[in-house]
Order: sequence, then C-alpha cells, then structure tokens
Amino acid sequence: MTLQLTLVIAYFLLLIPVCLKAKKSSTRHTASDHYLADRSLGMFVLSLTLFATIASGQTLLANTGQAYLLGYHWIMAMGLWAAISVSYRWIVPGLRPIALANRFVTPGDWIRFRFTAQPWAAPLRQLLTLCFCLCLTNYLFAQLKAAGEIMVVLTDNKLPYGIAVPLFGLIILLYDSIGGLRAVAWTDVIQGLVTIIGIVSLCYWITSNSGGLQQIVFGVTEHRPESARVPDYTFQARWFSLMLMGGLAVCVYPQGLQRVFAASSRRVLYRSLALSNMFLVICGVVLIFAGWSSLSLLGSADIDVDQVLTVVLKEWAGSSAVNYFAASLVLMAVMAAIMSTADSVLLSLVSIIKHDFTQTSVRTGLRQDYLIAVVVMTLCSLAALYRDITLWHLLELKLELLVQCFPGFALALHRPSLRASSVFLGLVTGLVVLSIELILGVRSVYGINNGMVALAANVGGIFMHHFAVTFMTKKRP
Repeated sequence: MTLQLTLVIAYFLLLIPVCLKAKKSSTRHTASDHYLADRSLGMFVLSLTLFATIASGQTLLANTGQAYLLGYHWIMAMGLWAAISVSYRWIVPGLRPIALANRFVTPGDWIRFRFTAQPWAAPLRQLLTLCFCLCLTNYLFAQLKAAGEIMVVLTDNKLPYGIAVPLFGLIILLYDSIGGLRAVAWTDVIQGLVTIIGIVSLCYWITSNSGGLQQIVFGVTEHRPESARVPDYTFQARWFSLMLMGGLAVCVYPQGLQRVFAASSRRVLYRSLALSNMFLVICGVVLIFAGWSSLSLLGSADIDVDQVLTVVLKEWAGSSAVNYFAASLVLMAVMAAIMSTADSVLLSLVSIIKHDFTQTSVRTGLRQDYLIAVVVMTLCSLAALYRDITLWHLLELKLELLVQCFPGFALALHRPSLRASSVFLGLVTGLVVLSIELILGVRSVYGINNGMVALAANVGGIFMHHFAVTFMTKKRP
C-alpha cells in the first residue's frame, strides 16, 4: 500500500472519533441541533466550514483542469472567485436577523415567513425546494465522481471506479448520520486546515519544481498560444456572465444559507465570511498557477482534464522523497475538500427534502431523516457511476439552475410588495427557458451563459406579472 493511500485511510479513520465527540456534545435530539448545531458555531469553526464547503474537491480538480485546458483565458476564474467572495452581502444583512428571530432551519422557512397566507406560497416553496434538491444532487454527484477519479489514479486502477464511488458514499453517510452539522463543522475544521496545508504545498511545487514564473509563461505560450491573444467579444461576454452567475448563485447555496442560520452572532458571521473569502481567493490563485504549471510537465498530452491535478501530483511524487510527502499532503487536501463538501451537501439535502416539501414547519424526530440520507446517497452513488461528463460542466449546470432561485430570496427580501405568484411565474419562466436551451444543445447566446439568459427571463416574468397585478388592483373600485 502506498503512503498516499495510507494517509487517506488514516485521515478518514481520524475523523470518526471527532464525529463521536460531536454526537456526545449534542444536548437535544432536534432538527435545529442536528442541522444547525443549535446555532452555536463560533468564528474559527464557521470560517473554516464555510471555506471547506465552497472549496470543494470538484472546485480544486475542475479549476486546475480548466486552467490547463484554456491557458491564460482561465484568469477569468479570479473574477468568479471575487464575485463569490462578496455575494453573501446581497442577502445576509437582511436575511440573518429575520432567520434568527423566526428560528429558520431550512431555506424553505424563508418562503413560509415571507409569503405567509398567500395562495401561491406553497407551490413556490416546493418548486424552489425541487431546484435546490437538483442542485445539491448535482453537487453530491460531482464530489463522488471526483473521489472516484482520484482513487483510480492513486491505485493505478487496482481499486475500480465502480467500487471507489459507493465506498466513499458509505463513508460520507456514516459521518453525517453520527453527529449532524456539529460533526460536519468540526470535521470541516480539520479538513479546512488540511486543505490550506495542501495549498501551501502546491505553492512549493509551483515555485520550486516548475522552473519559476518564466517557465510557466513559456509553457502556456507554447502549448496554448491562442490564450495569449485578446479574446473576442463572445468570450468576454462569457467571462462576465459566468462571474455574475457565480456570485448570484453561490449566495443562495442551501448549505451556505444554513451556515448563516447556524452562526452564534452577527459579528461572528461577518468575520467568518471575511476570513473564508480570503482563503477562497488565495486558493483560486494557486489553482490557476497549478493548472498553468501542468502544461510544462504534461504538454498537450491526451489526458482527462478532471485528472490533471492527480496526474501531476503523481509525477511530482516520483521525483524525490520530500516531494512524495508534499504531493501526499496536496492529495489529502483534495480528498478533504471532497469530504467536507459532500457531507455538508448530504446534510442540507436531507433537511430540505424532509422539511421544505411539506406544508407544516413543525420539526419532528430524526428517524426519517436517516432513512432519507441512505436513499439519497444510494441513488447518487449509482448515478455517479456515469463518468462521461466533466466536473466543470457539472459545476456550470448547477450554477445555471441555482441562479434561478436568486430572485426568490434577494428580490423578495428587498421588495416587500412582491407577491408569491409573481416569483413563482418568474421561476417557471426561467426554468422553461433553461430547459429549452439545454434540450436544443445551446451553450450560450452571444457568449452569455444559459443561466443568465434564463435569469433575465425569470426576472422579466416577475416584474411583468407584478406590475400587471398592481395595475389591475389599482383599477378596482
């Protein structure tokens, strides 16, 4: 057994006592305690769990692969990271006090509160919940796929992809079921620290083994010469729409919203967001340079973009004993990122399936939640056996769907007169437009991402209906 595989197994075993300790620390067997850690997360834990949740294994592998594939053009990812870093400011200042006062546990509680007694409130909540479920399923699918791809490379195909995926799913299910969000947050601290150590190790490889900045520039220019030219209007439009879509979508991540609900205080929340955003931007810079550095090592080799980082680490590990250990740390960081995202996604997915599809907001026992978790993980593990899709394409699909939920939170929060029927009509319009684009195989409209085109239709539908209803109401005697 290799050192890298041994470290991964030891790491998973280390998390078990942490989860058991978290379970013992749970004082109440309630939904609020299980899903929000009884709203007790402090700055250190919250900042690292936010960072670990957003900096997923899919993010690490996909961004490195895209930087390798697109060369200099992938500098646009920094705009995406920057948009994500400020995105929570659009809804957190207004939503946090309401969530605290009304004891929100899931995103659906906001719809219940905001559109109380309105006839279209229940269909709106259920449709938003369906969108969230699809996005989270996509997210979980991607983490399982990323873990499977890593284990295939790590074991030289001795552990088949078809076994690695369900095995990893079983591990995630175990951690989630033991201790809820408290266990997830505590393990996220370990996983966040491991990720940061891995990123530092990756910086060491970039600076000491890739020949320096001059060699990186030479490698990108030689193997991706088209990326050295100024991109055309279509590509620039794609850049801008992707940045905007990422910012608007990420601020309504269900697991992110639940972290907002779980913060122990407003001050802790804002400091945690600032700290996690700093980690996020630094991580983005390192991943871009890692992708560019890979070009000097791999050239234009025919390689799966989702395996670029893993293959590079394997090559790096073979150069010396020190590099072998450093590469092992980076690999552990990737597995930690996958782990931290997958367990928080599963926890959030189960909570909204259980509590947001139903009419009542009364929280019952957790026995059904455990059963839902088993069913969800089984289905996602089976779906993840399909490998013919890249991690970046999965990320795009998730953001395109998730951004359609943005008006239900941001517009409804800042425009008190908005009705549930208007938001519901807009959401249906956006989903129909997005579905048509995907069915027809359209990837963009004049460079503008499908998700932003659908969002424009979504918002347009909301305001057309809102003004029409307002006008008709004023005309009545």
